[in-house]
Amino acid sequence: MKKKLSIIFSVVLLIVIGLGIYLYTAIRSPLTEGAKEATAFVMEQGMMAEVDDVSFYHGEESYWIVSGTSDEGEALFAWVNDDPEKRESTLVLPQHAGVPIEEMKETVAQELGVTAFDSVRLGYENGQAVYEFTYTSDTQGKLFYYTAFETGEYMKSFSIRTN
Repeated sequence: MKKKLSIIFSVVLLIVIGLGIYLYTAIRSPLTEGAKEATAFVMEQGMMAEVDDVSFYHGEESYWIVSGTSDEGEALFAWVNDDPEKRESTLVLPQHAGVPIEEMKETVAQELGVTAFDSVRLGYENGQAVYEFTYTSDTQGKLFYYTAFETGEYMKSFSIRTN
């Protein structure tokens, strides 16, 4: 009887694991495909010779932030709109054109009195490249703070109450 229960448990466990893997890949598929499209776009348009990383940003509109290098070896960022019809306005900037992320982290942390951020990532808002800082406060919930990528100037902030 124990052997039969053990076999049934093992089969059920394998089915659950298999379904979990299937669901995970099905859910991630649009992100994987979008990253591939953004990579292909910057390569085909000659914006980059090599792509190192791709991340997704969803603000007023959705963007793929592509990190890579030019033919000359210059480190670049490209902000590729998720909508293929809007990709003609893709912004490409040298990585050194922006305030370094570590410098921005220190500045914003001091300004806000924050010891740690949940995330810091590149995005695109109001027609310009931005850094999006997210952090959590016990009293205010989840907070979002935006600075301009090129200047580091404050742009906007908002919070979402989780209580």
